[in-house]
Amino acid sequence: MLAPSSKTPLPVDLFDASASARRKVAVGTIVIAVAVAAITGSVWGTVAAVALTVIGVGYSVQRSLVAHENQVQSTLHRYRQEANHAQDCLARLQQDAEQTTSAMQMMREGVILLSHDGRILLINPSASDLLAVACESKVKGRLLSEIVRIPELAKGIAVAGASDASQELLLEIAVHDLLRPVKVHIAPIASQSETRLLVTLRDETETNQVDKSRREFVANISHELKTPLAAIKGYAETVELAIKDDPTAAMHFMSQIQVQCLRLERLIADMMQLARAQAGRAHLKIQTVELAEVMAESMRSNEPVAEAKHIDLQYEATEVADVLSDREATLTIANNLIGNAIRYTPNGGNVHVSLRDAGRMVAIVVQDDGVGISAGEQKRIFERFYRVQNSRTSRDDGTTAMTEGTGIGLSIVKNLTNALGGEVRLTSHPGKGARFEVLLPKSNSDPSN
Repeated sequence: MLAPSSKTPLPVDLFDASASARRKVAVGTIVIAVAVAAITGSVWGTVAAVALTVIGVGYSVQRSLVAHENQVQSTLHRYRQEANHAQDCLARLQQDAEQTTSAMQMMREGVILLSHDGRILLINPSASDLLAVACESKVKGRLLSEIVRIPELAKGIAVAGASDASQELLLEIAVHDLLRPVKVHIAPIASQSETRLLVTLRDETETNQVDKSRREFVANISHELKTPLAAIKGYAETVELAIKDDPTAAMHFMSQIQVQCLRLERLIADMMQLARAQAGRAHLKIQTVELAEVMAESMRSNEPVAEAKHIDLQYEATEVADVLSDREATLTIANNLIGNAIRYTPNGGNVHVSLRDAGRMVAIVVQDDGVGISAGEQKRIFERFYRVQNSRTSRDDGTTAMTEGTGIGLSIVKNLTNALGGEVRLTSHPGKGARFEVLLPKSNSDPSN
């Protein structure tokens, strides 16, 4: 509401009341003057009567003007209050509109507001990106069906507008030569003037990838559990048949059962380590860790395995700073790196372990001359249960066998290193081995930086 202008007419009853009051005072004054003149019967009496009349009229006018001024000031004050209130309401509306617009611009989901005839009233950057259209300023007011040539989308919008019922669609939209699965929700919004349509779009690529990873995980863990359990069952049945006739064979099968049980135990232990690694930093005991001592312990654990494959396992002890880490997590990282290198290095190969200073970090370096990893596989090597395609090693009798392992060791390394504020680096070429580096923050540095 705007403040009244200087030409705003004052209430008519205000002047009517003032005129009536003046008339009453004037009449009363004249009556008094006539009475005085009649009583005195002289000129001075008449003069006195006139004077009284003038005084009475002036007093009446003054009182009327004062009352009029007070009422005008009161009216103006009320108008000013209403104007200020209207300005405050307008400012709040503008602020709410700006906040809503800012929030919508930052949303990951695409949002489009359409008029009843399908014209674009509003579109946020996410929707522009998903539909590969220009920014809002260039498409506002245009028909969406003219800009986006997707028949299913146009049909869904038409149905929602005609039936006043929400529509759900799952589309595949080509964006920058890539097909993206996009979930579309179309909802009518009724207002006093017209019914508008709110279209929301959500990129389902990441959700589908998570679902795919979950399915692969379930399939892989089922396979990893099924294989040793099937072997245990077979060995147990054979032992039952051979225990009387061939005790030696029975003992052999019993040892195989023990091997498979150890395999299951190792798989469960690795799964527990992976769960701990994926839980993040909150479940780790961060403290100063003497890295050289941890590496020495890991070397002692892996030396028997290397000797069994006639692998030359070397450790270059270098004096480096302590790291800010979790001791058990650091030992797990070292064991998985060294064990993985031994596993994928053929009999008679070499594995070299060392430490190096890397500025604010200390690097654990494990290098082997094993099968190597192709560039394409390096992108997936840290996924759970993933194994390189050429993961076969030679036996002493000249045959080959699939490399043993659960396939989650490097995933554990990656997750633990991230939780510790470190970094994993990989350099490898097929047939030329691999070089893994895990960088952990020094104890005098802040891993969050």
